[in-house]
Amino acid sequence: MGNNMNNRRPSPQQNAQRNAAANTCEELMHAIMEADFFAQDLKLYLDTHPGDMRAVEMFREACRQYKACKAAFEDSFYPLTSCSAGAEGKWNWPEGVWPPFN
Repeated sequence: MGNNMNNRRPSPQQNAQRNAAANTCEELMHAIMEADFFAQDLKLYLDTHPGDMRAVEMFREACRQYKACKAAFEDSFYPLTSCSAGAEGKWNWPEGVWPPFN
C-alpha cells in the first residue's frame, strides 16, 4: 500500500461543495420528501409523547429543512403547490407550463 491520493476520502467541506453543486431536480425533490416524511413521523410520535423535548426540536428541525428544500426547489425549478405558484407573482404562466410528472 502506498500513499495514493486517489484512495483518500473527500473532506466534509468537499462533500458539501459537491452536494451543493449537484442539487438536481430529483435530489431536491427527494430531500423534500424525506424531510416531510420525517416531520410526519415525528408528529405522530409527539401525539403520544408530547413531553419529549428532543423530539420536539427534531420536529422543528425537520420542518425547517422541509421549508428550505422546498424554497430551493421552487427557486430553481417550478412551484410545487398552487399557493406557491400564485404567491407574489412567482410563476409566470405565459412563459411556460409546469413540467410533466414522470
